[in-house]
Amino acid sequence: MNTERWTWTTADGLRLQVTAWQPQDPPKAVIALLHGLGSHVGRLAPVAEALCTAGYAVAGCDLRGFGRSEGQRGHTPSLQVWFDDIAGFLAQLRRRDPALPQLLYGLSMGAVLALAFTVARRPDLVGVVAASPALRSRVAEQRLKLWLVRGLGRLWPTLALDSGLDRSQLSRDPSVQASVEADPLCHGTVTTGWGLAMLQAIDLAQQSASRFPVPLLLLHGSADAIAYPSGSAAFAASAPPELVTFQLWQGLGHELHSDPDREAVFEFLVAWLDQRISGR
Repeated sequence: MNTERWTWTTADGLRLQVTAWQPQDPPKAVIALLHGLGSHVGRLAPVAEALCTAGYAVAGCDLRGFGRSEGQRGHTPSLQVWFDDIAGFLAQLRRRDPALPQLLYGLSMGAVLALAFTVARRPDLVGVVAASPALRSRVAEQRLKLWLVRGLGRLWPTLALDSGLDRSQLSRDPSVQASVEADPLCHGTVTTGWGLAMLQAIDLAQQSASRFPVPLLLLHGSADAIAYPSGSAAFAASAPPELVTFQLWQGLGHELHSDPDREAVFEFLVAWLDQRISGR
């Protein structure tokens, strides 16, 4: 497996960092990664390594305002700008490997964006994986924060807020919280503009579930206290049954890829991907 980093420039001039993993043999497909809140694609390395071992090329982009990419921390000007960034990233991968089929894998925040982007833009994908999508969370219980986001998201979109992410709930592995807190590329800041765009993405994904256009794998841990598994269950119940696979992992928390039982998750993921590729 070979790893490389490169950057590309968005339509509004921000340089975004990409980390790519290549298997030793010619890949079956390329999988684009979208990371979670306050994080970066480097923390999805266990997913990338498992997929590379299975013969897939993997590339992840630090979204604007996250990780090594430029932009105000935890900020996006709008949901459509986020969609433009994701489309631009996929176009970069298409130029590099024009013959390879593409799939999209998102975690938490990235999973919500993957779902909303796919129903809004209808990209040329053979499948989407949404791991622990934050379709329902404790944010709905934080009325003051919701009021600030809805009231100031357009008037003062760059106003920074504490994200409120409880890092102790990321994984059943107690070392994960310490590693995130020691990681200089992770942060706990979001803006009201980010919040407004996320609320719009959640609404779009939920309202459009019945029109999801490509095969979808929804993965969630039953003990996830950050993104509630009921959100994935509701989406799966509304999505086309012939396209959606919903797998609930009993006892697992938010970051399935950092759980002590992650090998079982990876095995299930690779089997689903292989089925999608072989059925083309």
